[in-house]
Amino acid sequence: MDVKGLDVQSGTWLAANCGKYPSEKDCKLVLMAPESQREDLINAAAAHAVADHGHQDTPELRQELGKFLERVTV
Repeated sequence: MDVKGLDVQSGTWLAANCGKYPSEKDCKLVLMAPESQREDLINAAAAHAVADHGHQDTPELRQELGKFLERVTV
């Protein structure tokens, strides 16, 4: 994932890439946060999964979202 044009601080980031998983909406949303804000990213990804994909906000959903995060070095 190339993020050079986003003007983000260098370091290790985490990305939640909805486009990697099939959906009826063909969603391509990518959310990113510094590694130190992992929980904030999971909260944002869970809110998106609930509001836009009809999932229930459960501990299991959040656990699965945490497994899907990708490390991105900027």
